[in-house]
Amino acid sequence: MNEIASKTVLISGGAGAMGQLISEYINTREDFKISGIHDPNYEGDDYKIYNELTDIKEDLVIEFSPSSVVNENVEKLLKSDADIIIGSSGLSEELLSNLKNSAKNRKIIVIPNLSVGAAYQKLFSYALSEKFNSLNIVEKHHSKKQDAPSGTAIDLAKSLPPELSSIEQDGNFFDVNKINNKNIYSLRGDEYLAEQIVNFVDDYESFHLEHKVNDRRAYIYGMKIVLDQFNELEGFNLGLENIIADKIKI
Repeated sequence: MNEIASKTVLISGGAGAMGQLISEYINTREDFKISGIHDPNYEGDDYKIYNELTDIKEDLVIEFSPSSVVNENVEKLLKSDADIIIGSSGLSEELLSNLKNSAKNRKIIVIPNLSVGAAYQKLFSYALSEKFNSLNIVEKHHSKKQDAPSGTAIDLAKSLPPELSSIEQDGNFFDVNKINNKNIYSLRGDEYLAEQIVNFVDDYESFHLEHKVNDRRAYIYGMKIVLDQFNELEGFNLGLENIIADKIKI
């Protein structure tokens, strides 16, 4: 397809909060054009409605369905020829492997967290994990998010060296888990949207990386980075931090 022409886009999960937010943003661009929606809760008539993720005609599918159905949806998307951007967490390891294998002749971009701040927090955590010998993660989310720990916290814990020891944390938590030898403490409450603190400690000092999302519109900036670089990206890409990694040198 001519790189100058608008790429047609199908939004899966388009009636959800994130789907609506990203749809509004894409409608401000000239290089991408929404032409299809997949969501059982969508009641509009502005776009073609996909009741099933089959016979997809769009150039690009952006998947924002909740974690409870995202694996099922992505399995169907693997049978299409469309490029795919997945902005949901909760993908199984097997499915991630299948996505990577399917990206030989198309672009598949998996961004579990579109927050630019979360991406930088992960990059700085990589660097600090070489300097400190122990850490823990405290994640705080709104009360409607009942699963714990968050996908972002799990992803971070799995990506850091397993030999780092974990710090115990006092408090009344919604849930406590250990992932890759890292303690993750979860809080849920109406006073939070999405927050995460990574606490690094050694014998002589401590370093605390705190990130807060105060408004869901923060995620638009992550999508902007992905779409701005879309034509340059190739094959399988995992994580916003890897797309922006060349912007900082640690």
